[in-house]
This record gives sequence, C-alpha cells and structure tokens, in this order.
Amino acid sequence: MKTRFVVILGIGLVGIPSLAVKAEVKVEPDKENVAASRIEGDWQLDAALTKRLTDKEPKEKALAISFKSDPDIAKKIPAKYEKFLAGKKVYMAGVMTLQEAKPKQHPFILTEHRGNPHVVFFRERDGDPLGDAESFNVMLAVAKDKQNDLLFIGGDFNNQPFSAFVRAKVEKK
Repeated sequence: MKTRFVVILGIGLVGIPSLAVKAEVKVEPDKENVAASRIEGDWQLDAALTKRLTDKEPKEKALAISFKSDPDIAKKIPAKYEKFLAGKKVYMAGVMTLQEAKPKQHPFILTEHRGNPHVVFFRERDGDPLGDAESFNVMLAVAKDKQNDLLFIGGDFNNQPFSAFVRAKVEKK
C-alpha cells in the first residue's frame, strides 16, 4: 500500500526552504461533498475487493486507516504549498492515522485535484511536521447504512488501481 502514495507536490518545490509564513487555507465544508461528508471514521482494508481491483494479493491484509476532522489543521499549512492549492477548495482538514505495525498520524486536507477527491497528507521533514506532502485520490460509495460505506484509495494518477476499505467494525461493550 505504501508504494501507491506518490509525492506530487514536490514538483516545482525543490530547493524552496520551508517558510514560517502559513498559506491562507480555509476549510469550506460542503454537506453535499460525498467524500468530505462520509470519510471521517475508521476504515479496514477489504482484502478480497482489493485483490479484485489490483489483481494482487494485498501485502498488508490488516491495514487500517482513520480520518478525524480538525479544521484548525488547515491554518498550519505552510506557504510553500500555495501554488498547488491555488484555486482549490479544501473541504475537510484533520488527522489521518495509518494503522500499520506502529500507528502513524499525519495532518491532512481533503481537496480536489483534476476533478477527483484528493487527500493531501503531511509528514515530518527536517523538524517541520508539515515539511513533506504526499497525496492520493479517494472515492467513497455511500451505502444506505453508513456502516456499509466503501472507501477506495488510489494513487495520485488515474492509471493506478484503488484499494478498497470498509468501515471498521465497532465492538459493542
């Protein structure tokens, strides 16, 4: 799964130091945006559907991902990403957690890129918690019962197959 997260924001940014000035990024929620209105929550890889889509056995069958809304994340986006974000609406911001061997949290924004719902997440680089950006396309299929929604995570180009995720089962206590 890791190999599908491809850096696209680095183009044109090489050699530009991280700036202390923040970009003017505001979250503009839209309840009609399918991805933004339903992506929040915990998701578990659907190995069978992912194999059907990729024609490969998933390497990490237990991979999980979580999205939690936090609009204040948008205020922390460094100015070096302004060019990429120019003219784009940010529908959601928050923290994405990749549940692999060791959980990793990343600030993220949900925007669009070339008409596709697109998650841009940030990783630490040289002491800057938002020093490196990576991204991927997402699609979300809404079910009658929210627990049955499907989340599809692809690469950042349209020639890369998507992996499928289902909402994590909530354990009843």
